[in-house]
Amino acid sequence: MNLEKELEKLKSLMYKGKGLKLDEITKLMGWSPKSKKENRDILDRWIDSGELMRNNRGKYNIPENLGYVKGTFSIIKDRFAFVDTKDEGIFIPKPFFNSALDGDTVLVKITAGLNGDKKKEGEVVKIISREKDTVVGILQKNDSFGFVTPTHSFGKDIYIPYKLMKNAKDQQLVVVKITSWGGNDRKPEGEIIEVIGDPYNTKNMIDALILREGMSEVFPKAVMAEAKNIPSTVSKDEIAKRRDLRDLPIITIDGEDAKDLDDAVYVEKLKNGNYRLIVSIADVSYYVPEGSMLDEEAYKRGNSVYLVDRVLPMFPKELSNGICSLNPNEDKLTFTCEMEITPEGKIVDSDTYKSVIKTARRMTYTAVNKIIAGEEEAVREYSDIKDMVMTMLELSRIIRELKHKRGSIDFDLAEIKLVLDEDGKVKYIKNRDRGESERIIEDFMIAANETVAEKLFWLEIPSIYRTHEKPDPERIRNLNEILSKFKYRIHSAEEIHPKQFQQIIEDSKEKGINLLVHKMILMSLKQAKYTVDNLGHFGLASGYYTHFTSPIRRYSDLMVHRILNSVLHGYPSKKAIVKNMETLPQICEHISKTERVAMKAEDESVKIKLVEYMMDKVGEEYNAIVVGFSNKRVFFETEEHIECFWDVVSAKHYYEFDDREYVMKDMDNGNIFSIGDKMKVILVKASLAELEIEVVPQVVMEEGF
Repeated sequence: MNLEKELEKLKSLMYKGKGLKLDEITKLMGWSPKSKKENRDILDRWIDSGELMRNNRGKYNIPENLGYVKGTFSIIKDRFAFVDTKDEGIFIPKPFFNSALDGDTVLVKITAGLNGDKKKEGEVVKIISREKDTVVGILQKNDSFGFVTPTHSFGKDIYIPYKLMKNAKDQQLVVVKITSWGGNDRKPEGEIIEVIGDPYNTKNMIDALILREGMSEVFPKAVMAEAKNIPSTVSKDEIAKRRDLRDLPIITIDGEDAKDLDDAVYVEKLKNGNYRLIVSIADVSYYVPEGSMLDEEAYKRGNSVYLVDRVLPMFPKELSNGICSLNPNEDKLTFTCEMEITPEGKIVDSDTYKSVIKTARRMTYTAVNKIIAGEEEAVREYSDIKDMVMTMLELSRIIRELKHKRGSIDFDLAEIKLVLDEDGKVKYIKNRDRGESERIIEDFMIAANETVAEKLFWLEIPSIYRTHEKPDPERIRNLNEILSKFKYRIHSAEEIHPKQFQQIIEDSKEKGINLLVHKMILMSLKQAKYTVDNLGHFGLASGYYTHFTSPIRRYSDLMVHRILNSVLHGYPSKKAIVKNMETLPQICEHISKTERVAMKAEDESVKIKLVEYMMDKVGEEYNAIVVGFSNKRVFFETEEHIECFWDVVSAKHYYEFDDREYVMKDMDNGNIFSIGDKMKVILVKASLAELEIEVVPQVVMEEGF
């Protein structure tokens, strides 16, 4: 019996129903009446996992029918929490945590907002499973015991008996293994299993971040042994089985410091006026069989993680920087998506196939941008590929224009890059460039991803799609309240189209308020995720989308390669289809989660180094713009794209946040701080303990602070 399928079938029977007794379920599900105990055990298992509930009259139902939801508990600054479900976030006030800790899977009773009249609030009624059994924190030690205060919003301090302290000293950063979860009135207990050291050494802080999120810099010995057994060269027998593209001047275009080169491109203009675009991707699936140690470790990691001072790769460097990396002048195995594209940007023909390539050049974004700009030295050095680069630019702009016409949202947000010295300290901050070369690769990769997704969709086989659903009407209503300050409005919250966002973004650029408007729109959108259903990609205005182009650093792409490979020479077997139907939903859920964790860790690692960089700049003045409010804070972003805040409680005057007008009011003199206001701010504090950068507006400083 496939329990996952049986559960989905039962849920569909119970959808918006009044509940069913065991005998009714047995009959409707076609289970054997003689297996009453086994049937009850299955239902009890689903109750334990939060999928079902049972009332005191013995009727089973799904939680949603009874005003409950299952989700992941996320604590925010120890003051409140959200329970993230598949569809929304439920607000949980601190008195209703009921022993839930950060990361737990919980069952929540909805206490407000069921009718959609306001945001949903709830209370934790059951802890289904604990997410983390190790916690990183700072030890507060006395003569007979200690407490570890977690460095992130965990929910409670952890009690440590003296004999389980592992010689850790007071105020050191430590790793704790939970031995007892405690209860409402009792703290969790644990033992110290590792001493990291100084809690405000930024390397230690990032080490702690890695441990906290369950990541690892090192690979298990068995995985490394498997990686080292992979040949470092391509066999002639395998080359003979593939389409040979080694005569084409195919090139890679990446950042200067990139070592895992997983995509290569080639473009030519055809005699009929169309363009031939070849996107060849490292064939990782050839080297990593399903079920191997390498495969299991890659699945566990889900993706590579790019922290500010190090990379946690999905595969060992023997693969990611070696045999799978499309290094120049080396035979490499690839999976190719070839497209014929008209001058209007329409793909009129396409093919996917296994290939072998030998890249002619290892290009950087900087070098390609110089060729496009016509810089003499670059044009001379790369004369062999200059014409192809200009054809690439031509095709990229055609693809981009078509995306623009259909309404694809182009978030041209400024991103900062911290440049570190040999000691891991920030030397300087620079903006991440997004020139024509970066856009060329982006446009070509999107074209390949869409082509592969559409092919898999029409083959009607189980696959993985990269989906981005429409935003919730409630979020659009909230967004409209803020956009109205700038005379913008998203019309028809129920039937929304991405083109509306695109038009507002373009207009805001002309008015010089694009940074602010972009951020507000981005916050209103749902996060993209992986699903087995093709739900389309709202942000790209695309009906079909997947991830095919980065199998070295994303497990999703590796799976798509395997699925695509299964249809190259016919239709997959019924057994293979059934297996994918059973396993792909779980894979999608897992890799969506690891992606979110990676993004969170990457952002936090940057914040750690950024705060350290700002610590010796207290008293310096910055130009900033107001980007948001809470009850007691005004949030700014400086011209250097550094996020900071002002705590209004620290001011001499009394300030109050008006949530209807969305302004912060000085109740003593009537001054108002509004979204989009530009002003000078003074840096007053950069705290590694809170990971916050605090400023005070110059005008407030002059009033007395």
